[in-house]
Parts: sequence; C-alpha cells; structure tokens
Amino acid sequence: MTRQTPPAYMEAYKEAFVAETAEFIHAYDTAHVVMLGEAGVLPAETALALLDGLAEMERAGIAVCRSAAGGGNHAGERHLTATLGASVGGAIGLARSSGDLSAISFRMYARDAALRLRRRVLLLRRAMLAFSASHRDSVFAGNTHGQHAQPITFALWAMMYHDALARDGERLAAFGARANWCPAGAGIMAGTGFPINRKRVADLLGFDGVIPNTLDAALSHDLEIEYASVLNALCYTLSRMAEDVFMWNTTEHSLVTLPDWFIGASSMMPQKRNPDGLQDLRNLSAQSQAALTMVMGTERGPTGYAIIERRNPDRALRALTEGVIERLEVLPDLLAEMRIDTERAEAHANANWASVTDIASAIVTLNGIEWRRAHHIVKGFVRDCIASGLAPSEVTADHFNAYASRCGEFSVLLNDAILTRALDARAFINRRETFGGPGPEAMEAAMDSATHRIAMEADNIDDLAARFAKAAESLAAVVSSTLKTRKFA
Repeated sequence: MTRQTPPAYMEAYKEAFVAETAEFIHAYDTAHVVMLGEAGVLPAETALALLDGLAEMERAGIAVCRSAAGGGNHAGERHLTATLGASVGGAIGLARSSGDLSAISFRMYARDAALRLRRRVLLLRRAMLAFSASHRDSVFAGNTHGQHAQPITFALWAMMYHDALARDGERLAAFGARANWCPAGAGIMAGTGFPINRKRVADLLGFDGVIPNTLDAALSHDLEIEYASVLNALCYTLSRMAEDVFMWNTTEHSLVTLPDWFIGASSMMPQKRNPDGLQDLRNLSAQSQAALTMVMGTERGPTGYAIIERRNPDRALRALTEGVIERLEVLPDLLAEMRIDTERAEAHANANWASVTDIASAIVTLNGIEWRRAHHIVKGFVRDCIASGLAPSEVTADHFNAYASRCGEFSVLLNDAILTRALDARAFINRRETFGGPGPEAMEAAMDSATHRIAMEADNIDDLAARFAKAAESLAAVVSSTLKTRKFA
C-alpha cells in the first residue's frame, strides 16, 4: 500500500505552535494589514475586516486562537480564513511570504530575549557588587594550575565576574541592536511587485530601520550564529563561576556552605549534601556549545538551502534562552545565602607560601639586586623550607639569611619584621593598591565604578524597553483609530 499522507515529523517541522513568538507574529500580521490598507494595496473594506478579525483574536487570546488554528507562522491567516472566509482571511498573505514571517519572528523574539537576558545579567551584577562589599576583607588563596598562587579576596573574585558579566551584557546589547532591523517586505528573496511601504511596518513594530537588501533580509542567517555565540559566552561565564564555587564546596576545600535549597540528598548516604544546583550550572557550557554547534552546522552551504532544518536550532536557542533566564534569576539568592568560612580561607592563604612574591620584592627594594636573581633565591629558599618541614608561620629571618649565605648571597639579608610582613596574606593584599587590584582603596574605586556602570546599563535597558512598549502602544492606537473611523490615514 502506498502512503498517502506525509509523516508526522514533516508536518511538525512546518507547523507547530510556538508560544515564544506568537505575539510577535500577531503584531506583524497587524502592522502588515495597517500598511496594506494605508498604501491602498488592499481595498479598505478588506483591510478593515482583517483588522476587526485580528482585534477579535486579541480579545479571545492570541495564543488560544493561533494554537486552535494549528499554530505556526500562518496560524493567523488560517484563523481569519475560518472566521471571515477565504476571500478576506487569505488576503493577509498578500505581498509577503513565509520567509518574511520567519525572519521577523526571529528578530522580534531575539531583541526581546536579549533585553530580558540583559535585565537578569544586570541583577546578577548587582548581586556580585553586594557580595563584593560584604567580602572586601575576606582573604583566600587564588589558584593557577590548580595550585595556590597568590592571596586575593572574595571581593576581587566577585568583581571579576561582575566585569565578565558586564561584557556579556554588552555583547547582548550589540546583538540586540543588530537584530532590531526589519526584514518585512523582503518576501522570500526579491521583495514584491506590490507598492508596499516597508518602512511603515518597521516603524509600527519599533525597529530601528529596514534591512536594505531583500535577499539579505530573507536568507542571511548570521544573526542566529551570533545569538548562539553570545549565549555561549554568557553560559561559559556562568559555568566557570559554578566551577569555582563547586571546588570551594568540596570536602577537601570546605571554604563555602551552600544553602539547603541549592543542594540534593543521596538516596543511600544520609550525610551527603550534593551540590546539584552547581552541577546544573556547570553543564550550561555544554548545552550552549551544543546549540552553537547545531546552529553553525545548520547554516552551512549555499544561500537558501537551510530552510526546514532551521527549526531544530531555533527550538534549541529558545529552550536555552529560557533555561539561562531561569538560572540567572536564582543566582543572586545563592550569592546572598552562601556562607564562606573566612577563617579557614585566610588560614589556607597563609599556609602554602602564597605570599612569597613579596619576599623577592623586599630583596629587590632592600638589597638593590635584579628581580630574576631575587626570584631565584626565594624559589630555592621555599624549596629548602619545604624539604626541612618548615611552615611559613615558623620561618624566621635567621632561616632566610642562613640559606642566602649557603648560596653565596652574603649581601642579601632580611629582618624578622620585613619577612613577617612579606609572608602575611592580608598585608600582601593591602599592598596591592594598583588600579584594579584587591587593596582596600583600589577595591573601593572598582565598586564605585561598577555602581555607576550598573546605573547606566539599567537606564539603557529601561529606555529600550520603553521604546518597544511605545511602538506597541502606537500600533494599538493606529488600529483603534482606524477601526473607529473606518478609514485608513
């Protein structure tokens, strides 16, 4: 027997209700009809009937109507055809294609998603700033190569992530600005022979302007790659932060305690406090990398080849977006409730020679020798102490001076006061007043700068959101006035 109907998965590719873009497609349907009526491309009575039908959809619920009509980009046309008849409902498809609908739905969703992500990133930056203010004096040992490196503060760590998140926000803002150009009117590649007004649709929907090349507007999809890349960078920031906290939370480190709501329990071992929330965050980088790989793989090949298969990465990007937003909303609470064992952290910073860079610095200052020579002396001294079982807290100037003499460095001498200050982790930090460093004054300046930058970002986000809201209000006002007067401007 020969199959008569296409397999279900083919239909799912073409038409599926997408809740995330339904309101954007409806807005485009409305703006398109307004433009067609104003330009005289459609008879006024037909355009007015379509606007009546679209307004009725809003009263009944856009999502409800579009879902009942089978979903997908053309659900509005199917609903209007069912309620108003084919001669009226089918008229909404004049001078546009599926390409217009797909391109504009992605761009409207993307600019909205970028704005929502920026808001959540900003909230996390504020939380990082608050965390930094609470822990500007909390000392711990920084790591490189998985080994204790130099003493820093949890404030410096938090401000590092604040600044990384600020860059993520800047990338989202730049992407949102590039997405905010209107493809409507491009058709599938060559526009239309009808005298439409592309700029009018762009203005009604709050776009910054019209994409000038119709082929580019319809069939260039570098924005999907850019969005996946920006999300990937943000997810790597969040994953790296989770990795840091995950390490500190291990039994061996025991520097932090997670709140109960962020951990999971073992089904067998009652003592276990598994960092389930952190493990979920660590996996974000893998999820975002998978989405990026899918997008880039899909967008390969000649112009216009990737059409049907694009639905898969589109779904992946929407799912990733909502997942990242959900996690960004939780992280400020985690930072506020996570407890740090500051005494243990500082003891670690003092226990493993993390401050010995400053012994070399003292030798350079006091004895006038070059840095590399001082570095070599201190390297040998630390190795000798470790071999002898001497901890940093037990070392005296006599130990150092004796070692220097054994090495033939008879002119290199230190006293106990200088050695003690050089080896103290807190004193080490207090000497780091270089711009951007962990010293008290430098950290205060960094937090003041961050406060100012956060305020500027908040204003920018609010202004952009207000612009989009004003465009939606203006479109609604145009429709209301047109339906009231029963004529187009």
